[in-house]
Amino acid sequence: MTEDPVKEIIVAKKILKSLNLLDEGVEIISCPICGRTKINLFKLVEEIEKLTAKIKEPLKIAVMGCVVNGPGEAKEADLGIAGGVGRGIILKKGEILKNVSEKDLLGEFKKELDKMLAK
Repeated sequence: MTEDPVKEIIVAKKILKSLNLLDEGVEIISCPICGRTKINLFKLVEEIEKLTAKIKEPLKIAVMGCVVNGPGEAKEADLGIAGGVGRGIILKKGEILKNVSEKDLLGEFKKELDKMLAK
């Protein structure tokens, strides 16, 4: 990879996390784009990455593009978010916590993340 060294470090940390050689920070699991994706998943993942960039506690966060497969795919994650048609859900260990409008989705996710980190 020939890139800005900061981006190289980010990729290196992701590789170490995936190999279970680094137990620090947030691991984001996101689904591939498919026909059921009804939300701008690229933007949502980017926003979640920004929101969690400074967290040192080891957490798994799932970012799913639909509410059909999202809950099942996010069941191993500490916290999850899945988009729908104008709505989305917030999940904790695969269980739906909230069903909210798309405009409130990121804000509600942040509230749940803050609660989790406060414990």
